Amino acid sequence: MPLPFSPAEPLVQHGRLRTDDVDLAQTVVSEVYEPHLLEPRSATRLDARLNAVQNGSITFGYLTYGAGATITLPPSEYWYHVNITLAGGSRISRGDAVSGETSAMSGAAMLLPHHAQTIEWDSDTAQFALRVPRADLEGHLAELTRTRITAPLDFDLVVDLNSAAGRGLLRCIEFVRAEWDDGGILTHHENSRRHLESMTLTNLLMAATGPHRMLLDEPSDSAIPETLQRALDYIHDHARTLPTLSDLTNASGTSARTLQNQFLRNLDRTPIQYIRDVRLKSAHEDLLHPATAEVTVTDIATAWGFYNLGRFSSLYRDMYGETPSETLRRNRF
Repeated sequence: MPLPFSPAEPLVQHGRLRTDDVDLAQTVVSEVYEPHLLEPRSATRLDARLNAVQNGSITFGYLTYGAGATITLPPSEYWYHVNITLAGGSRISRGDAVSGETSAMSGAAMLLPHHAQTIEWDSDTAQFALRVPRADLEGHLAELTRTRITAPLDFDLVVDLNSAAGRGLLRCIEFVRAEWDDGGILTHHENSRRHLESMTLTNLLMAATGPHRMLLDEPSDSAIPETLQRALDYIHDHARTLPTLSDLTNASGTSARTLQNQFLRNLDRTPIQYIRDVRLKSAHEDLLHPATAEVTVTDIATAWGFYNLGRFSSLYRDMYGETPSETLRRNRF
């Protein structure tokens, strides 16, 4: 049986919403997760409650409406949502004609960024809801499998929480919940919060089913040439100093033409594009985990070699679905 959550309301110290007003509930939940339409299905008065925290890039929240409701979620470019049903049940239909249902502690719904979704909640439904940036989840899969991910992942709609991997996901989420509810030390330190993020992303990818499993389950094959690996190591060690192609050829011990071909063949990126991606991801990490309360977007952007702030903001928004200032504001001390 899955590990049960604490009988106390999760994240109760981090309350964001307590209301019987439908419009207010829709507005606040939209701000925390994603714009959507909320429609009660009966005359029963709403008793909406949302408790939520931001652990780096992942939003963790407990949500219940206290009444039967239908939620219509339009397609989005930037976010995956994972709804773990703690009580009651839900029925989900997706824009590609796939449908499914979840029940208490047995199923979680995987909501995809590239499809519209409609979710019907029972009156007693309560869920632990995660919002995960598309760039982070797909990037994590790429790191685990050494494969470049270029399109949204077509997860199966329902995650079986009774499977071994599903139980692992529940244990992971309960651990994160307990750390935040208890004011655990892991929530107060930058590297620890990053570990919590990575652990959550790994458990989510392992528990979900779909075509991505072929990448995770196939035997590891270190197909990256040694010369390319030396160039990659150099980039990650010297990203702040803006490595040049000449630096990479010296570090890898091969010609510029050979190195260019190896990047394109193995990573579908030129060396310059790969360096920019590493710098952008590093800036994203610093915005998620600001070193001080006084640090600014300009400080972080220039530290990673982005001196044209307009261009930096545009690249960042294309990858992460929000502006750098929005990320920093959400994660300040």
